Amino acid sequence: MSFDTAGYWYGEGEGHRCGYCQNETTNISTGLYLSFISPHRYNALIDRGWRRSGMYMYKPSMEKTCCPQYTVKCNALLFRISRSQKKVLRHFIEYLENSKPGSLPSRGRGQMSTDVTDVANDHHEHPSVTHNVEISPDVKATVPVDNGKPISNHVTHKTSATSSAAETTEPKCFKTGAQLADSKKKRDFRRLRKLKKIAAEKNLSWEEMDVRSLGSQPDPPSLSDRLSRAIANKRLEIKLISVDRDNAESEFNRTFSESHKVFQKYQMAIHNDTPDECKEQSYKRFLCQPPFNWEEEDEQGGYHHQYYLDGKLVAVGVLDLLPRCLSSVYFFYDPDYGALSFGTLSALFEIQLTQQMNTRHPDIAWYYMGYYIHTCPKMKYKSKFYPSYLTCPKKHTWWPIEECEKLLDENKLCVFDEKTEEEPVPTEEELGTLKVLLGRSLCLYSVYKMMQEEDDYKDILVDFVKLAGLENARNICIYH
Repeated sequence: MSFDTAGYWYGEGEGHRCGYCQNETTNISTGLYLSFISPHRYNALIDRGWRRSGMYMYKPSMEKTCCPQYTVKCNALLFRISRSQKKVLRHFIEYLENSKPGSLPSRGRGQMSTDVTDVANDHHEHPSVTHNVEISPDVKATVPVDNGKPISNHVTHKTSATSSAAETTEPKCFKTGAQLADSKKKRDFRRLRKLKKIAAEKNLSWEEMDVRSLGSQPDPPSLSDRLSRAIANKRLEIKLISVDRDNAESEFNRTFSESHKVFQKYQMAIHNDTPDECKEQSYKRFLCQPPFNWEEEDEQGGYHHQYYLDGKLVAVGVLDLLPRCLSSVYFFYDPDYGALSFGTLSALFEIQLTQQMNTRHPDIAWYYMGYYIHTCPKMKYKSKFYPSYLTCPKKHTWWPIEECEKLLDENKLCVFDEKTEEEPVPTEEELGTLKVLLGRSLCLYSVYKMMQEEDDYKDILVDFVKLAGLENARNICIYH
């Protein structure tokens, strides 16, 4: 009997404090405490709405929780940077090039005070769960290599984004000159002004000229091109290191104390945690304990993406590299550097890292940003990373976020896919193929039923198949 994941079943717990609406008892989810999980299995589960906090994996109970959380992902290969994101990047480059080394940044012109925390806090919100079961995870943490050299020392950002013609979306129609004249958008006004100039040069009437008369435009700079100026600055250093706790000489262990201090400073300043709530042990359990079996050949597993300014560690992105995506687990930074809008910056660098990984592993095309909560203002930034998609909570299909937002404006809980049929309830025969523990021995559920007078697994397995899907459930051993 083969399986690639094992975990202790917590089921749907009582409501706990919501980090978004601040209600004390209305955040409800189903949990599974992992012994270990394969990167492939975790990739499949986050596509169905699951997320992890350290070794604890959970899925919001969408119909019961106060703030429904939808998994959001961005197509990194087709990513188009927005004007506000360009402004954040420009401010960062100006700081690197014009300020004195070691000086703290000031807020750029036009930046709102909410820029500092809106995008940095909500890559991932970990649940308040008390674990009263000790499980020894079977995790082999090794440093991934590329051509015999560890990739954990430094990542060179030089890759240009590729694009897929099949996934490129064209506008449904082109605006005529008259339509541009009626528009209130500044972008349309500039195009109109250029259209009038072309019409005057050709001695034509501009009112009904097609906007295509503006001619073909040069390809915009890639994300790598835009970030290259910042990366080339000697004041900035970015390292991608594997979470290798077993090797005392690993880069992760050498920088652990420094990264914990940044984490503690961030939690206390931004989340109002007490010093006892962000001790080293809490930091290890939350962000330094990935549950993966290392897939060394494919570099898959848990990483820390470290940002150094003038030789000082100022920010860390906690990432999972999976077979089809780069998944953001959490992000924290030194609050003294909050004016740099590190939340937006980190997402741009992580999208670029996804593009870079795609050159070595073509299946990696997506950047996962955790959950999107439409009723939470701090989540709005996630819809600005184009193109992004939300998963339907019942059909587990993906839908453009701009379409979903219209529905979410009317109802915070929505089923985006009305056409796909729901998965059927598993049959007794299908349940019998699932794996459970009998004492300390692994067995099929069909065998467990014959050996035990009281069946305390059936309801659990029915719920688990509904939440994880039959194919995933067949490859996971759960116990309680």
